Amino acid sequence: MNIQAIDKITEQFYAYISFNEEHYPEFDKLQELFFGAGKLINSNYDTPLDFTVQSYVQAVMHQIEDGNATFYAQQEISDNTEVFGNIAQRISIYEYSFTAETNQPWKRGVNYIQYIYSKGKWQIVSMLWNDEKESLVIPETYLL
Repeated sequence: MNIQAIDKITEQFYAYISFNEEHYPEFDKLQELFFGAGKLINSNYDTPLDFTVQSYVQAVMHQIEDGNATFYAQQEISDNTEVFGNIAQRISIYEYSFTAETNQPWKRGVNYIQYIYSKGKWQIVSMLWNDEKESLVIPETYLL
């Protein structure tokens, strides 16, 4: 059980949710990365937004179809992964942008991702995230 497999799944997750006007997100592949229905929690609000993979896909596709989202890119910039037996946890620091303009600085955030090794492969069990903001700065130790 190597961390490279977890690295690959994480990289695929970020690639699958990214999109632009010519390239829709690869949501058809997203479910394969998750164990069961998956759990995604956006904790950027007073009341967290709780999703399964399916409800997350529906929410984002609704924004795209309504014309409220035409670009989104997210990529990992730092990580720390711990593995114990058939379970793993990763602190994944990401940067993201809602615009293709290269002169705009990307914003950052933190994903806490849990994985399980089952039937010969690693899968994501749950993911919860919070974006960085003025009152919530990513610790320097996360960026090493």
